[in-house]
Amino acid sequence: MQVHDIVFTGGRVVDPASGTDEVRNIAITDGTVSAWGHDAIEALRTVDVTGQVICPGFIDMHSHGQEIAEQRLQAMDGVTTALELEAGVIPVAKAYARAASEGRPINYGYATSWAHARMIELAGADPDGDIRTLLHHLGAPSWQGEPTSAQRAHILELIDSDLAAGALGIGVVVGYAPKSDPAEYLEVAALAARAGVPTYTHARPLISMDPSSPVDGAVEIARAAAETGAHMHYCHVNSTSGAHVDQALAVVARVQEAGSRVTTEAYPYGSGSTAVGAAFLDPDRLHLMNLTTRSLTFVPTGERIENRKQLEHLRATDPGALVLVEFLDETDDPTREIL
Repeated sequence: MQVHDIVFTGGRVVDPASGTDEVRNIAITDGTVSAWGHDAIEALRTVDVTGQVICPGFIDMHSHGQEIAEQRLQAMDGVTTALELEAGVIPVAKAYARAASEGRPINYGYATSWAHARMIELAGADPDGDIRTLLHHLGAPSWQGEPTSAQRAHILELIDSDLAAGALGIGVVVGYAPKSDPAEYLEVAALAARAGVPTYTHARPLISMDPSSPVDGAVEIARAAAETGAHMHYCHVNSTSGAHVDQALAVVARVQEAGSRVTTEAYPYGSGSTAVGAAFLDPDRLHLMNLTTRSLTFVPTGERIENRKQLEHLRATDPGALVLVEFLDETDDPTREIL
């Protein structure tokens, strides 16, 4: 009889691939599952994990925490792969090289970044493959403007080169440049379709939330999937649609039923985090998402933003600083139902 390195007994084994969800013993040898079942398994070491869940490592598709300390915390939560896909970075080669040289406690990967490419072309941002550079420029109006046809072509070239270098898809935070030309978004989706990779979109507002938007955020994603054939992933669908999430999901369901590839994700909590300079946190636009300044907590101090004057000051002096955005009140029963 094989003697395994370690056996975990009494744990609830959950394996989505096989549909398993029951109490079993599970053995590990040389870092690989070597046996499992209901009978006793002989091993050099036995650990009773009654009341615990044993499952494959979680894959976090939407992880901006790409530093060692942040990934250690994720490992403690059972995450074994953390991917930066929504925002992305450019060039991914530098991001991969930096992560490899520093070492990472879990697996990592990156999408290329439409926003970072625009920042390089329109705002002179450093092409350093660092998410912090993107955050620093996130609230700057310069990258949110309309590029010339030549600039737009170069933006697409930067993205295309990054895909060839190993980017896992294209991050498109179009919600941070909400007045950008929808035709450009379709060009990015078409590029993704040709390359056979997904896009990961932080959507524009829904028309019902902001009638001035050039296109409804959910419809834009659905249309891109239908017209280009690209796999369009709709990031944190609930934080960008708020109380209108059923409307957004209905659009997704219709396009899925028609055969297009659209997937979604949702926060399991009522808050998100972003840079205080984000376009949708303009004091004149907060009401469109049913927010006030008190909905925002300034991360460096841990304090809620008291008034318009304070928010304007922070946006002017430190636009890349992080805030927590409470988009749904978890203590309120109606909004909790929405969540």
